[in-house]
Amino acid sequence: MADDLGINALNCYGNNLVSSPNIDKLFNEGMHFTNGYSNDPTCAPSRASIITGQYVPRHGIYRVADRYKSDPKTLKAMKYLPPKNHIIPGFGVGVSPDKVFLPEALKANGYRTAGFGKWHVAKGKSPSSIPAKFDEGFEIAGHYKFRSDPVQKVADTVYSSDYITQKGIDFIHRMTEQHQPFFLYMPYYLVHKPLEPKQSYVDLLKAKLKQEKLSTEEIKVLAMIMSLDENVGQLMQVLKEKGIEENTIIVFTSDNGHYKTKNSNMFSKPYRGNKGETLEGGIRVPYIFKWKDHIKAKSVSKAPIIHVDIYPTLLGLTNSKQPNETLDGEDLSPLLLGKKDHTNRKVLAWEYTNYARWNAKEKSFVSSWVNVIQKDGFKLTENVETDAVILYNLNTDPYETKECASEYPKVVADLKNELAIWKTTTGYTTPKKNQDFISK
Repeated sequence: MADDLGINALNCYGNNLVSSPNIDKLFNEGMHFTNGYSNDPTCAPSRASIITGQYVPRHGIYRVADRYKSDPKTLKAMKYLPPKNHIIPGFGVGVSPDKVFLPEALKANGYRTAGFGKWHVAKGKSPSSIPAKFDEGFEIAGHYKFRSDPVQKVADTVYSSDYITQKGIDFIHRMTEQHQPFFLYMPYYLVHKPLEPKQSYVDLLKAKLKQEKLSTEEIKVLAMIMSLDENVGQLMQVLKEKGIEENTIIVFTSDNGHYKTKNSNMFSKPYRGNKGETLEGGIRVPYIFKWKDHIKAKSVSKAPIIHVDIYPTLLGLTNSKQPNETLDGEDLSPLLLGKKDHTNRKVLAWEYTNYARWNAKEKSFVSSWVNVIQKDGFKLTENVETDAVILYNLNTDPYETKECASEYPKVVADLKNELAIWKTTTGYTTPKKNQDFISK
């Protein structure tokens, strides 16, 4: 899994400036989705949805951080207080250990599990601890200070994605030699900020793309994508070398949309929005599924899918027993295996509660509490602060250029009803009035 990799951040998804031959090969050898979504436009909530198979209100990881608490202007402008993140006593924000995590469900069905990289859904005892409920692994738990503690010389002197990849390769070698079925979770830090690319790739791209007038920031992101692609290629190669390619299911995706780069939105275009927004550019992500001789090569699906689908889909593809746990996602295995061309669900929905940066002059937040629902190509956004709704018809306007609520009153009414049902069934928290609110 990539970090902050936008829908237009790969060559195979349409960005000709990107060099991603290994991921492009994976794209051509499996099924890719053109309407794939993250469960949240930020890291921690979306990752929690992948690992639990649950929507945000159900798993309780709403935000990466409560930044409004240290911003008096924003706090006083908020009518409501967002729901609190779930807290693990002694550790801080984290998914409840009472939930059955994806690796736990697979372990119960005979799989050895490992996770290497960015966990970000609960802080471990130390930044180099094993991610919760995996048999083994390595997480660097820091948000910006990606350093292990206590310091491990190897981890601190090599490129993090190379280190993570080598850990994954070592695990594959051991499991193959032991004839042990395995689940390997590889959540890379690439291409999250800080932008720290390999200089060799930066030099190559500067020479290759000197006519493109790209910013230094864009060049760095492109170089980091090259590192991500290189690591994916190394993992694919070891599967071939060990003779297990035909018996391995591969899933590639990103945790959320891309952040905006200087003077550009090139990794999200042509979609509006970026990481931290529920516009399409903030929640659309690449999805590739490969299972040689089972999932048809070069196949494509327009079916809307979302992160919570990964958990039940892996259970379905491996004929694994579902745990005694509520899963909000849908098993996509019939679609992936060519038995059908659509999903059974009626709606996709999001709750995004990240209040940030009140602008007194414009009397608006950079982001605030919104609930979003999508059905039959129509996407409705409900602003909790103002009670306003915004509607886009993605069937005819996929880039959200024309608000059309007044044109479709029946659609608005239907989506409001569907959203109310979704709230009831997922444990949505009713907005609580903010006692510090000062009327604007």
